[in-house]
Amino acid sequence: MPTKIKPTEHAIEYGSRKIVYNLFREKRNRVRIVVSPELNVDVFAPEMASEFRVHDIVRKKAPWIAKSIDKLENYHPLPAPKQYVSGETLVYLGRQYRLKVENGKDEPAKLRGRFLHVEVKNKTDIRKVKRKVENWYRKRARDILSRYMDKCFAIASRHGLPEPFFTIRKMRRRWGSCSPADRITLNIKLVQLPVQCIEYVIMHELCHLRHPNHSRYFYSFLTRCLPDWRKRKEILDNVMLY
Repeated sequence: MPTKIKPTEHAIEYGSRKIVYNLFREKRNRVRIVVSPELNVDVFAPEMASEFRVHDIVRKKAPWIAKSIDKLENYHPLPAPKQYVSGETLVYLGRQYRLKVENGKDEPAKLRGRFLHVEVKNKTDIRKVKRKVENWYRKRARDILSRYMDKCFAIASRHGLPEPFFTIRKMRRRWGSCSPADRITLNIKLVQLPVQCIEYVIMHELCHLRHPNHSRYFYSFLTRCLPDWRKRKEILDNVMLY
């Protein structure tokens, strides 16, 4: 089994934008550049290639890299900004619910049937309604993502993976990430996805603990841990968040 590769982070300037890439060293003859659906730019280079040579190759490929990133970012149209008023659609675990805002006691939001009820002293106070909705999502995310992290790790640990430290936060461009320090970060918006997609994202990041790249070794290991990951990814690729 190949040893775990620790990437180094580099960057190039392309016009007014900065492109950050992760450099991996492998036993190979040529430099390979991969732009992943998570918008990571991974560069796989021969072990003896100088950083100057690799940097020059990446710089020459900058137009293609930028175009690939832009294409992935625009794959789904962005939803309209929420107004946080009664009748708006909310998504939780892949199902749609309606927001119901009422004047009343200043209490935490509660899910009742197909409605998320929010009571505030003044229902026109959009900032307070938004805060209550976000707090509800944050609490549910802690509970749900912790539960499925435990479930997925129980499977991954059979293959000798160490238990990671994981955090939850808002992420603009990624569902999750795994740092070289074995820290997994999950997007709070994962709680909006169907359960099978949540499990796919978590297992994907867990597998990065062994293979911090998107090589064939990574996907082989992912298949061992989650045999139907392709079907789950297909569902995820067609999800549009509200």
